[in-house]
Amino acid sequence: MIRSMCKALTAAAALTVVASVAMAGVPDPTQSTTDGDVDLGNARGGAIAALPNVRAAILDGYRVIVRDVGGTALGGVTVTMNFNGTGLEPHSTQTGGQTSNCATRVLSKVTDGGGQVIFFPATVGVDASAAPNVQVRANGVLLTTIRFKSVDLSCSGVAGCVDGFDFNEFRKRFLNLAPETNLDPETDYATEGPSAGKTDGFDFNVFRTEFLCGAPATCPVACKQTQCAVCP
Repeated sequence: MIRSMCKALTAAAALTVVASVAMAGVPDPTQSTTDGDVDLGNARGGAIAALPNVRAAILDGYRVIVRDVGGTALGGVTVTMNFNGTGLEPHSTQTGGQTSNCATRVLSKVTDGGGQVIFFPATVGVDASAAPNVQVRANGVLLTTIRFKSVDLSCSGVAGCVDGFDFNEFRKRFLNLAPETNLDPETDYATEGPSAGKTDGFDFNVFRTEFLCGAPATCPVACKQTQCAVCP
């Protein structure tokens, strides 16, 4: 009886070791870290200006560090942001080593030797969901789901730029013009402090900063990326 129990315990221990080894090198959501539950994209695919009531984690890009079950940072892992089904779309061109798939609406980037990627998404569209619906995955493993807002709201006008068409979309929400309201989540850019949950002057300041990136009618190269041919 004792010998049988010892054999069973030995077998169980061996299986545990095998399972641990098998999981090493596989992204683990509990060990990996992300920049929280919200992010903000613009037409440029660059850093958001430091403005009042904009969450600090948004300003330096959306950071993800991928680790395995043992806490080891994993380099060479493909991290993705999936906008499919959200009303949002990444532009076909991006910055900083990000790549975009217009067909699947997926933005991706490969981790460095420290297991890190930083996203500065260039996006367009309106996401009316107040709940998180943009999935962040590492080699297909779901790390978190976030809320995402885009300053480039409209596919019309100067493609891949924040222009007058985007201003009109923002204006309708800022001024409470039916059927939109200032409680719509898609233009709540400044998500902290007194601005949280509504489109107000703090959000207008974020929009204004992007809108005035160069001349809106012509949109210099530094202020835009190339829009996908099919836009939400």
